Amino acid sequence: MNRKIIPNIPDIGYYGNETDFGVNILAATFQIAGTKMERSELAFYSGMANHFCWIKDNWVGSRACECFGNNNETPFGEELRLLKTIGWFAKYVNVSRDNNGKMLNTDEEQIKFDFVESIDKGYPILSRRTNNHRYNIVIGYEDDGRKIVRKEAVDEKGYHKDAETFVCENWENDILDYIVLIEPLEVVPERQRILEQLKLIITHARRTDKIRGFISSGFAAWEAYLHMLEHEDLSALPLDIPNKDSVNLRLGIYCDGLCQIWERHAALDYYRLLAEKYPEWREELNTAVAALDECSKYGGFLWTQGFSFDEKGYEKFRDPAARKILADEGRKAMHKDMEAIEQFEKILRKEGM
Repeated sequence: MNRKIIPNIPDIGYYGNETDFGVNILAATFQIAGTKMERSELAFYSGMANHFCWIKDNWVGSRACECFGNNNETPFGEELRLLKTIGWFAKYVNVSRDNNGKMLNTDEEQIKFDFVESIDKGYPILSRRTNNHRYNIVIGYEDDGRKIVRKEAVDEKGYHKDAETFVCENWENDILDYIVLIEPLEVVPERQRILEQLKLIITHARRTDKIRGFISSGFAAWEAYLHMLEHEDLSALPLDIPNKDSVNLRLGIYCDGLCQIWERHAALDYYRLLAEKYPEWREELNTAVAALDECSKYGGFLWTQGFSFDEKGYEKFRDPAARKILADEGRKAMHKDMEAIEQFEKILRKEGM
């Protein structure tokens, strides 16, 4: 029975930040497939260094907004766009199922064929499971594909951790969607792809309608996020009840939003590189770097104010006056985010776009 594992798999760290982990797993995928990019460059081209999504009036639903799939009308359209930009043709499959879990638009043999063919080429597969919004990467198979080998940053009890390797049986029962690298493409010229990405970042930031009818993005997401933070009445919520709505849960979801903001720092080195490489954009890029650096610091501001994941911290988060301090500081960060977007708009105007 055939068995194959892709060699030289890099470590994939999980540091408590879904946005950060999304970039890490993409970086590992491209490195394995032979397209190595600096992490700061990938943070820029993936859009994750400028990502912000939120669902108005819905704390729990907003939990998954820090992940890739909420950037676009078509879930995971961002990944396919990114792959094309940096030189890969890829296939995305969302597995539709009926109420009994039977696959409607594909079958086990087709998925197994996709996985085995990709592994045989040396290309990992980005995939997600039905009970986990986070990507894993499939790096091998056993028993002719009846078992798959994947790296995943969650253990059997659901705890987050650095990605580890698992051999999985009956994997067909829980696969939600996957992206397969098909073949390399000619890379889009650098200047063109930079300008196209800046245009996408601006569009995301300035968007006033909702993605798929319910997700706010950019500055609209900032406004919804900070309004909920300041004005939501948490007085009747328990401090902490496992698997139920509580102040602990709300604090955690607020921190999920902060993870998106913290990632503003991730592309700064790439912007600095571009400022040297393209002197005609230097002033704008340097101003944007300074603004994004300040904006990203909001990701850790709450720790300077005595918030913590314990009873004392939950009591503090339930206090409207304490949350107003967080919201006011968040508005300062939002204005820094706006300042950076304005600089990107200046670059596009210089280029007649």
